[in-house]
Amino acid sequence: MGSLTEGIRQARLAKGCSQRDLSARARLTQAQISRIENGEVDTQVSTLIELARSLDLALQLVLRTALVSVEAAIRSAEERSGERSSETLAALRRLAEQAEKAAPEREDIASIASTLRDLEPHASAFLWRFLIADMERLKTNLEGLLTYPPASRPSRAKSLRDAAAWLKQLRSTLMHAERPAYSLDDED
Repeated sequence: MGSLTEGIRQARLAKGCSQRDLSARARLTQAQISRIENGEVDTQVSTLIELARSLDLALQLVLRTALVSVEAAIRSAEERSGERSSETLAALRRLAEQAEKAAPEREDIASIASTLRDLEPHASAFLWRFLIADMERLKTNLEGLLTYPPASRPSRAKSLRDAAAWLKQLRSTLMHAERPAYSLDDED
């Protein structure tokens, strides 16, 4: 159950959702989401289906006889994906730094470059495979900023401001997921 619960948690983080956000989407309480992610409950299939739908995931059943092969294929793909994720994120950070030099007056681009530097150590294969489309869009926008003359750059301003905000939210979500926002003493 551990990999399933960790998968749900990672998918939620990749979407930039808090447990409260996911609870609203999946029509569950935040406490239920927490217990599911911590493996404290035996989750019903109907709940898993609702969580998968809310996180844009597919729920699939695998024949027990094929499970070893499927798990090996998944591990192999995740290892390759992890390497590509790290390389992709590093390339995106370098691109953002080039854009920052080309347009030093743009706070949104400085924010993107800074946030990508913060996110780079968190480039796990599982997490980044959910973000590939968003990262590709960001790459396209940054390349456009570097390619087009300064006069046409304002047309990209909104998409880059949105990307900066999205990356900040992702960073915040990841940082809070790694260390709790608060903890209770045993006596409490």
